[in-house]
Amino acid sequence: MLMLHQHITRALLTLFLSTLILSGIVSYFTIKNDNIERYEHELESHIKIIKYQLPQITNLEEFAKMVKENAHMRFTLIDQNGNVLVDSDKEHEAMDNHAHREEIIKAHKSEFGHSIRYSDSVKSNFLYVAHRFKQGDETFFIRLASNIDTVMHSFYELWIKLTIVFFLSIIIGLYGAYVLSQKIRREIDKIIENLQQIADKDYKISLASHFSLEFLEIANYLKKLAAKLEKRAKQKRKYTAKIKLISQQRSDVISAISHEFKNPIASIMGYAQTLLDDPNANAQIKERFLGKIVQNAQKISGMIDRLALTTKFENGDFNTQNSTFDIAKLTQDLAQGFREKHPNRTITCKLPSNMSVTADRTMMEIVISNLIDNALKYSEDAITVTFENEALHVKDSGVGIKEEEIEKVTQKFYRSNSHSWDNSMGLGLALVNYILKLHNTTLEIQSSLGVGSDFSFKLPSN
Repeated sequence: MLMLHQHITRALLTLFLSTLILSGIVSYFTIKNDNIERYEHELESHIKIIKYQLPQITNLEEFAKMVKENAHMRFTLIDQNGNVLVDSDKEHEAMDNHAHREEIIKAHKSEFGHSIRYSDSVKSNFLYVAHRFKQGDETFFIRLASNIDTVMHSFYELWIKLTIVFFLSIIIGLYGAYVLSQKIRREIDKIIENLQQIADKDYKISLASHFSLEFLEIANYLKKLAAKLEKRAKQKRKYTAKIKLISQQRSDVISAISHEFKNPIASIMGYAQTLLDDPNANAQIKERFLGKIVQNAQKISGMIDRLALTTKFENGDFNTQNSTFDIAKLTQDLAQGFREKHPNRTITCKLPSNMSVTADRTMMEIVISNLIDNALKYSEDAITVTFENEALHVKDSGVGIKEEEIEKVTQKFYRSNSHSWDNSMGLGLALVNYILKLHNTTLEIQSSLGVGSDFSFKLPSN
């Protein structure tokens, strides 16, 4: 337990430090970028003002110097070929062609172009913003530049203060974690002593904790554990009663199985005996009787398979094999199979083109097959499979179910006396219920007697 405590403490410290460092890095770059973007927008606003003043300017060089003096920004006017027409800091005749400057290239593509470059002459980073505009038939570029190191000076001062606060928070957090760790360790030592006392069969333990609610709960649980160990004799009697209950349940299962197997076995015996008594029966009668025998044998086989699968679910011996698949296509394929088996019945699917889920494909096939088969058995009209309100619905207009029996039809071996609810030993809907619970969803049933039923379930979560 001490090792677990140490691992948890280290993990929490690591998480705390990692979170602080990551938050600091992210906030640094976020605030820095926000500052740069704010100054970019400020330069863009200045450019827009200058653009509307240019047509009235007669002396561009004086205007450039005025912009420099008043706005403390470098002003440059460039023609469409990249030639500098005027610059507030240098003689334009001595300046290089600016056609290939990053901000000019970007301004060709959009309204404004931005770039940050290091100036060898000033030994500082500059933010350049260029704007392309037309005056008459000619295209010009206005470019403003500002010393970004000066602009970011206030940001760096703020960030230094934040860094100091950040490291102070780490120191305080580490100290608090150390103090908390020592208190937790003392409480764990107390618990270990009492556990050793219980291991030595001394159940008169005295454990009290006022450190936290969690440790108080642990102390109470240990006291309850000691009391339970003294009542082992009562538990044995309960266990004996449980064994008797299991035996009774097994008898009920055997009784239900024998009841359900009687009809198909009697049919097989009847058809087989008829064939034995009349060996000269015509070929058509023999073929029909043999088909009935096979059909009833398949019914018995299906009952056994369902019973075995239900037992696996109840014993917790079944694990889902999940995969991602299109449940809409699976439903369409199953519906088509039932159409071929029942050519006189109408099965309509109103589903989206693609409904991907992550689930056990085989188990979901059993669910949908059972619901469609159930609807076909207890209705004579069309069956509709739809997707509504994030759920798959199988609707029929059949005999329906009484309101008081809706909650019972998913119970194993349940049969309704009112209309001989035949569910293959009452396992079909029970299987559906088990499978959906394994997929963290449930079967919803809405039904009215004589009107029809709507069986639905929400799709398993991915």
